[in-house]
Order: sequence, then structure tokens, then C-alpha cells
Amino acid sequence: MMEMMLTLFLVSIILSLSVPHLPVYRQNDTAGEIETISYVFQGAQMHAMAKKKSYTVMMDHANQSIIVRDKDRNPISNYELKVCVLQEYGMSQFVYRPNGDTSGFGTVQFLCKGKTVKFVFQIVKGRFRIEQ
Repeated sequence: MMEMMLTLFLVSIILSLSVPHLPVYRQNDTAGEIETISYVFQGAQMHAMAKKKSYTVMMDHANQSIIVRDKDRNPISNYELKVCVLQEYGMSQFVYRPNGDTSGFGTVQFLCKGKTVKFVFQIVKGRFRIEQ
């Protein structure tokens, strides 16, 4: 019994020494905000395809948020920006159609800690790329 306890104790010490340090979570991280914005857009597209309904994505400059609404204008999700700021120029809204395509193409621009970040929506296919 004592040998087993000693063995478990030694194994736990060895494991605790070999575990690398966990990364520090930064609440106001630009990369995390950009990733979350990307998830909002992808989530709206996947929702449209799964439900076979159109969803409107609106950039609310006054409240600095991204709002996803269904065709009856009921809010599906509302993401309030924490680090980045929506820029006044670029697309202010677009629609994800039931097949995942968008109603148009263009750029949604953000200012994230002094850097311009662009979400460039490509020709109607619902795909976008992020330029930093």
C-alpha cells in the first residue's frame, strides 16, 4: 500500500514537471476578436444552409455590434465588439441565402488596436478572407 502511494506520488510529480505552461488568456485579444467575428459570419451561413432560410447580417455602427436576423427580422444572434471598432465604409449588411451564397460582395472593415482588418467577401459565394 505504501509503495503504491509512493509510486503515485512520484508519477504525479514527474507529470506536473513535464506539463508545459498554459497560455495566458487575454480577454482583450485582437486575434480572439477577429476569430469570433469570423465565427459569427460562418455561423450565419451555416444556419442559413441548415434551415434553408435567408439570414441578414447587419453591421450596427451605432452600437458597435454584428446582428444576424431571420427573414421576419427576428434577431438570431447579436455580437457586441469588444476590441475592434466597425468602420463606417464598406458593407453595412448582406444576406446569406439558403444555399450559403451572399446577396453581394464587398468588404467589412474593422479597426483593431490601430490596425485595419478587412473581411473581404468574394463574389457572391459566401466565402471571405481576412486581410490584416
